[in-house]
This record gives sequence, C-alpha cells and structure tokens, in this order.
Amino acid sequence: MNPTDAFWNILRQFRDDTLTIQLLLILGYCITVYRIARKPGNATDAFVKVFLAVAFLWNGIACFLIYCWENMVAKFLAGPLYIVIGFLFLVDLFATRKTSFTFAVSPTRRAAIYIFILLAFLFPVLGIFTGHGMIALPGFPCPLAAFTLALMAAAVPRVDGTIYALVLVWAFVNIPKVFGLVNCYEEVTLVLTGFYALAVYKTTRQDGAAAAGLH
Repeated sequence: MNPTDAFWNILRQFRDDTLTIQLLLILGYCITVYRIARKPGNATDAFVKVFLAVAFLWNGIACFLIYCWENMVAKFLAGPLYIVIGFLFLVDLFATRKTSFTFAVSPTRRAAIYIFILLAFLFPVLGIFTGHGMIALPGFPCPLAAFTLALMAAAVPRVDGTIYALVLVWAFVNIPKVFGLVNCYEEVTLVLTGFYALAVYKTTRQDGAAAAGLH
C-alpha cells in the first residue's frame, strides 16, 4: 500500500471508530462560536479553554499517539505538540489567564474570522473534490488547529503567545500538503488561516508598540 492510501485508511478508521466523539466536538465548536458571539466574558473564556484543552489532548493522544503511532511526525512532533497545547490551555485557564475570546473587532476583521471558522467546518467537504470523500471531520487535528487560530486571531492582543506560536507551528508544518503531499489539499484552509493569524499578530503588536511610542 502506498503512503497516501495508508494515510487516508488510518484517518478513515479513526473517523469510523470515534464518530460519536467527532459529533460532540462539532457541537462544541458550535457552542464555542455562539458563546463568544453572544456571551463573551469570563464564563465563556473558561468554557472555550476547557473545550480546546480537551480537544487538543484528545487528538494528541487518540489520533496521533494511538492511530498514527507508526508515523514519525505524529509520534515525535504532532502528538507531543498537541498535548502541550492542551495543557497550556489549562494553564491559561487556571493560572495565567492571558487569553480572552471576543469577536468585538472591526467589521473587516470579524468577517475574515467568520470565513476562517467556516473553512474549518468545511474541511471534510473539501475532501470530496480530491476524491477521498468526507474523512477528516471538523474535530480532526488540522481543522481543530484552524478553528483555534481563527478564534485566537480574533482575540489578539489578549492571547497567550506561546499557545499561538505552537498552533502556528502545526499550520506551517502542513504546507507541503498544500502542494499535494498525501493528496491532502484540504490543508490549504489551515495554512491560509495560519498566515492570516500570523499577520494579525504581527500587525497588532506593531500597532500597539507604535501607540506606546516604542515603534
């Protein structure tokens, strides 16, 4: 079996075995977006951080360290990376409290955020156009990273920079897939979200420094 077929067979098995959890993660996405849009504040921040922590820990352990164990990237990079990100969301919740989620940004920026959130939901639909169908559901590792980056880009500058950077690492690790690696062209959604999130972070920091007379 060639690497591309092996890759998609593993993800298909992961999808089928964990479908109930995948549906719960999608429900969590919907609740997260609703709460940030309608009920921003400490309670929403706590909910989102717990949800994202659980989602990252789940994917780090179940997807990368169990189902994808034979893959070196999954074993030595992706799994540990996702577990660390999940842990850091809990640290942010209980200790540092650096991240505060909001959609109260400029209309243009808010529209961009909604588009990138929508792309995370559409991740599996894009698989239809590459011939392998709806395998990678929105709760899978890569759409989860895209969803998280969209939320955090809206929250800049009130974000944990370490979490932000680590999720960006995973976005950019997947750049080769945009050009056809394992026939996973869906990754263009994650990579585009990553570049947008990086631009927002850099621009906001520069604007803040300029306002403070430091730039």
